[in-house]
Order: sequence, then structure tokens, then C-alpha cells
Amino acid sequence: MTKRLNTVKLLVLSLILVAALTSCAVDTTYPGTMNVVEASKVVEEYMTNSSVVLVDARGQEAYDKGHAKGAVMLSPTELVADGPVPMTLASKEQIETVLSAKGISDSDTIYIYDNNSGVSAGRIWWTLRVYGHENVMIVNGGESALVNADIELSTEPANRPETTYTAKAPKTEMIATYEEVLGYSENPAEDVVILDVRSIAEYEAGFIPGAILYPHTKNVYADGTFMSSRDLGLFYKEEGIEKEDLIIIYCKSSFRATQTAALLEEAGYENLKVYDGAWLEWESKTDVITVPSNDAPVGASDGS
Repeated sequence: MTKRLNTVKLLVLSLILVAALTSCAVDTTYPGTMNVVEASKVVEEYMTNSSVVLVDARGQEAYDKGHAKGAVMLSPTELVADGPVPMTLASKEQIETVLSAKGISDSDTIYIYDNNSGVSAGRIWWTLRVYGHENVMIVNGGESALVNADIELSTEPANRPETTYTAKAPKTEMIATYEEVLGYSENPAEDVVILDVRSIAEYEAGFIPGAILYPHTKNVYADGTFMSSRDLGLFYKEEGIEKEDLIIIYCKSSFRATQTAALLEEAGYENLKVYDGAWLEWESKTDVITVPSNDAPVGASDGS
């Protein structure tokens, strides 16, 4: 009888252990973070907190077809300048004008969703952070996650009264300049990484000398959710990128770069800059362009 009881106890303990390990393996949520918010939390807070503003970053066409009820349509292209380099950070005055017209206050908590792996939402997140808005987060899984969380949908545009948004002076420490990137490209430093997050095809057509390729798509799991901070840290470390390094991130126009910046900050990388001029500026200002002699130098990890 005792032997049978011991066998049952062992079986129960085994089942508990398997269940615990299984739940850990599939948990890709971001609880208690700075830059990423879960869709379930958005739904809960959005319905009960009037100071929470949900921003739809998918663009006007997608917004008109249907969006989270009450969400404000804000395209990242509304927060950029036309020149001298296209698609770069807009002025403080432009930011204030746009956000005031949208009915967004500088004291609001802002949750942003998109349908392109955090690229559009990331650009808005980065722009607002540069101008001192701290309470801004990207929805993990974007539009799909909100729909799965049963958020109420609508085709009616948001009707928020106009505000007076006040932006702070831009945090220049978050932005890398052409001169800075050129200097590190010509004189590489052991603790500085120029990170190219474009596609392999774009990289192979030409990249900033010394840049390491790590496509932004590798920051996302197959289900569209962001890779966990633990996995991000492991995969980037495999590429030789340490948390103490200065990491300068760029893509074609530094939209994709901002998604990477948000997630790396979550993973504990604190010394991050986005080269806002990006490949568009680099290609227009210099003929110093490298093409790989062999396959693009990406690491063994596939980020999946």
C-alpha cells in the first residue's frame, strides 16, 4: 500500500513539473515592462482609465476599415520632416501641433498598436520618447493581439477634444548623427556596434562599413509577438553584441530601427542610439559603401 502511495505521489509531482515547464515554455508575455504592454492589459485599462490613449499606427486606410473603438489614428509619417533628409524626426513644433489636434495630452499614458511587427508603433514610441513623453508603450502582438483579447471594434473615428500638447526639448543622446556614424565607421571601437536591421537583400546591396546585420524580423516570434527579453539577450550576445556596448541602429529610414531599439532597451541594453538619417542620408552623402564579399555576415541563430 505504501509503495502504491509513493508511486502516485511521484506521478502527481511529475505532472506538476511538466505543467510548470510547459507553461514557462509558452509564456511570451511582457509583464511589468517599460516599452511593451500586453493586449489584455490594454483592454482592461483602456476601458477604465480616461488618461489612457490608444493609438492606431496602421494608417488611414486600415483605420477606416475598422479599429479599436476610440483609438486615435496617428501615422508615424505625421511625425517626420520632409527634409533635408526625408523621413527624419519632426520638429518640436510639429509634434505639438499634430498631437494637440489628435486630442493627446503630454500627461496621457499612450499605448500604440500596428500590424507590422512594431515598426510603425516603434517609430511613434521613439519619437515621443525623444521629446520626453515617458508613458508610452507598444502593444505586444499589435492589432491581432487586441482582436484576440476581444477589444471592442468600430469604424467611427475617435472624437477627442483638442488639447495643448507640450513637448520637451529633444533628447539628443538618443540620436546618432551622420558625423558620429562616419567617425565610428572609419575608426571602429571595440565597444561600439553599428547595427543594420534591414533585410539580407538590402544589406547585400550595400551597407555602412563595419555594420553588423541583424534583421528586425528576427526580434519577433512566428506568432507575431515580440521575442522575450531573455531570448533577445541570448541571440544578440551570440552576435558578439554586449549590453555595455554603444549600439547605433539604422535601417533605410530608421523606422525598423526603432522597433529594435525599444526591444533591446527592454532586454537591458541601455546605451542605444538610432541613426535617424539612416541609409537614405548615408547613401546621399558618401560613396563609402561596402558590399559583402560572401554571404551577409549574420550569426547562426535564426531568432525563432
